[in-house]
Amino acid sequence: MNFIKRFSLATVICLLLLTVVSCGGVSESYANKINDAAEAKEYIEYEDVCKKIGEKNLIDFTAEVLTVRGGVVIGVKGCNTWDEIEDKIDEGKTIKGLYVVIANGKAVSAEYREITTKDKQ
Repeated sequence: MNFIKRFSLATVICLLLLTVVSCGGVSESYANKINDAAEAKEYIEYEDVCKKIGEKNLIDFTAEVLTVRGGVVIGVKGCNTWDEIEDKIDEGKTIKGLYVVIANGKAVSAEYREITTKDKQ
C-alpha cells in the first residue's frame, strides 16, 4: 500500500513538471534561448518559434515579401488576437508576453515583457 502511494505521488509530480515544461513557449527563458541562439548566429526559424509559442498564444504581425519573412511575433498565454489583448488592457490587466523580432525568416531578438497598445504600431 505504501508503494502505491509513493508511486502515485511520483507520477503526479512528473505530470505537473511536464505541464510546466510544455508551456515554455511564452516565457523569459524562451526569450533568452532565442537571444542566445541569435548571438551565436544559430538563429531559430520563424516556423519553430510559432510552433513553440503555440497557435492559441500567437499574434503574428509578420509578412512575406518575395519569400522573405519579417516583422514581429507576439506570444501571450491565452490570447491569439490583438483584440483579446486590448480587451484585457482595457480591463486594467497587466499583460506580459513574448515579443520576437523576425528578420529573413529567423528570430533575431526576443523580450519577455509587458505588452502595451503601442506594440501594435
